[in-house]
Amino acid sequence: MRIGITGASGYVGQFIVRHFLRRECQVRGLSRSLWKSEIFGGDSRLEWTCGTMSSDQVLSGFVEGLDVVVHGAFEHLPGRYRGGEGGNLTGFLESNLNRTLALMQMAHDAGVKKFIFLSSRAVYATGQLRGDLCEDGATQPETFYGAYKSAVEAMVSAWAGQRNWHAVSLRLTGVYGVVNPLVRSKWYDIACAIIREKRYSQGRNATEVHGTDVARAVELLLEAKDARGHAINCSDRIISNREVAEIIQSISGARGPLPSAVQGMGPAVLDCAYLRCKGFRFGGEKRLWESLRELVEAVREEHSLKQC
Repeated sequence: MRIGITGASGYVGQFIVRHFLRRECQVRGLSRSLWKSEIFGGDSRLEWTCGTMSSDQVLSGFVEGLDVVVHGAFEHLPGRYRGGEGGNLTGFLESNLNRTLALMQMAHDAGVKKFIFLSSRAVYATGQLRGDLCEDGATQPETFYGAYKSAVEAMVSAWAGQRNWHAVSLRLTGVYGVVNPLVRSKWYDIACAIIREKRYSQGRNATEVHGTDVARAVELLLEAKDARGHAINCSDRIISNREVAEIIQSISGARGPLPSAVQGMGPAVLDCAYLRCKGFRFGGEKRLWESLRELVEAVREEHSLKQC
């Protein structure tokens, strides 16, 4: 299988690239900067298309000869998803919504058999903070980011219905795991503070899923014919900053103040009925501990190198 991944060097993209390389697939990444290919080493099964989503020529070359496209690229202000449009909504929609539709058209025309769009829980109303968010429930985005994701989900459904194309949306919550560069890893700042026995004061509860589980879900949806045209939820569990800090303390032996516990009810959880129905199991607490152990070791090594 030849699989193309947009946003391949991004946070989520890194997990998907590595997963399919382990599956002995031929992988083609789309990236603005070829130097980012260094984060994967010199694997001969990984090739790169250098350029941006704004170029028809780049996208046409990218999709040529692929069996699958996983679309995760997203143009936004640094560090911001919701609110990532800044003061330029027109440019935001051109770069993301319109260019996603262009990618879908080119992929279909080039004979790409399957298309996975990485969507977000932002398609649900931000005020929906209680109970489970069901896959077949109504969506009501309250941000331009969520509206963009929701609009593409609708087009994915239309492509599947009108052109009988294997197109699927995968709705993600927060994604965690160790990535390159290390500073981009979720909870990196917490790990640095705890290991140095300094205070990390921000208390937060959020729904999370490990990047490896995202990649596994992508693989499942590529094979599941009944997923065509649907939006599938992907979320593991609620994780608090305090829980993360406590685990890091346990792994590292560090001591010091912990983030405050968040009072009240936690955030709403995505009901992952489709994945459960297929026998999919998330990594849960075991994967959280493994990932935080990897993060602690990497942060310690980074600190040792800085002190040399």
